[in-house]
Amino acid sequence: MKNIRFYEAEKYNSDDYEKVEDMIYKTTDKKSYGESLSLKGCSDTELVSKLLKSEDWAQGSGEFLEDYMILTYDGKRYYREIENIGTDDDIVWEDQHDPEEQNIIYVTSIVFEPEPELEENKPSDAYVSQYPLEDILDKFFVYCNDMYEKENESDKNHSYVEFASEKIEEIRNLLSIIGKHVYNKLEGDYVYLKIE
Repeated sequence: MKNIRFYEAEKYNSDDYEKVEDMIYKTTDKKSYGESLSLKGCSDTELVSKLLKSEDWAQGSGEFLEDYMILTYDGKRYYREIENIGTDDDIVWEDQHDPEEQNIIYVTSIVFEPEPELEENKPSDAYVSQYPLEDILDKFFVYCNDMYEKENESDKNHSYVEFASEKIEEIRNLLSIIGKHVYNKLEGDYVYLKIE
């Protein structure tokens, strides 16, 4: 990734986004069931015991939920993997994020020139290569919120991506790559993320 610049996406001019700092916008992350799950084991053993006794569990529907039994209890959804029911691996899961909740997230977008000679995508590719993108996500504790399919399809010289986090500090830290050269380099047996 070279010639990394801020990308002022057209959507940032809508009422869904509020500019909070130079190159950083605030918006709500509207989750809905079936789009994604971020499950964690329910740690309240008394509640788990009560939930397991319930006869109101029902099989989920849709691509992401069909492998789960789902129970709504006290306004919150709980999950069990169908294949584990009745085994020692029968765990009651809860979503780490309430899908009805609209979490505040901070976003920023970049445009850059990919470097195929460093095993990145070609500039004309309609996608962004996994590396060094994944290493950037890990280093700065952010996630991809928009892969700008339309822009990546139509611009044959650049790649686009939007990053997001619930913490503005993580977006501020990420913006340190603006104007830098970011790439992966093999040193011995390990690949390291380089930011120069």
